[in-house]
Amino acid sequence: MHKGLEAYYQPVTFPNPEGARQAFLSSIKEVESKVKVGPIDVELRFNELRELGLGMLDHYFLWAPSHDDFHPILVEVEFEVPIPGLSDVVYQGRIDLVVEDDFGYWLVDHKTTAQFGDVEWLALDDQCSSYAWAIREQLGLEVRGVIYNELRKKAPRTPRVLTNGTLSVAKNQDTTFETYLRTLQEGGYNWKGYKGILRYLRDNPKEYVRRTKVMYRPETLALVEDRIRKEAQVMLNDPAIYPTPSRFNCNGCSFFRPCLALHEGRDPDIILDELYERRA
Repeated sequence: MHKGLEAYYQPVTFPNPEGARQAFLSSIKEVESKVKVGPIDVELRFNELRELGLGMLDHYFLWAPSHDDFHPILVEVEFEVPIPGLSDVVYQGRIDLVVEDDFGYWLVDHKTTAQFGDVEWLALDDQCSSYAWAIREQLGLEVRGVIYNELRKKAPRTPRVLTNGTLSVAKNQDTTFETYLRTLQEGGYNWKGYKGILRYLRDNPKEYVRRTKVMYRPETLALVEDRIRKEAQVMLNDPAIYPTPSRFNCNGCSFFRPCLALHEGRDPDIILDELYERRA
């Protein structure tokens, strides 16, 4: 998904839906080439997720034009910033997107999620505020804040076609105003007969994409810089390393199996020696 959105927001070609689809599919093929042939259920699940991703992107390309009140400046920005007060210690990372609107520069953080959660904690999110500090230091941009761009891991469906050839106007359909309108246009339907359902879908939208904007006060980035320096000092001073399992930390972690062995009092070295290679 990140590859697709990176291609979509490339400043020179923005907006570029077709380029985004191709980037997404190329990324999928790259993954497929590295995965050994597995059971048929794994292959079916892989294909299912590929179609889900394409459906998510298709809806995003319908949704985004009326919500992108900015223009992209940089995509997939890597940074490496010296940490003040610590010699030869840097803060590294990557930012999905930097955009500009009438009020200044913003970071955009792309996320995919099974369901949308609470947003209050985003005001305390230290990751993106740290990125804002790093971009200021590296590029000299005064970042106003961050835009959390969340894509739900579900794609709206096209409206049902009834036996008489018309489209269903049931309000409980898993569709959106944009999807319904596109179906009408592509199918050559007389849209006048569907004013009611269009009005309902417009006024009662189902959320498949959510944007949350968090602004930073000028004092915030100064505090972030101090926090990064203190964290680095702790890391350099023989820190205690210990597991911190959580749903957020463990989902998708490559070391789940040896960590589970450690948690259960078993020797994780056997798993590490058998399934992993140590980097130089």
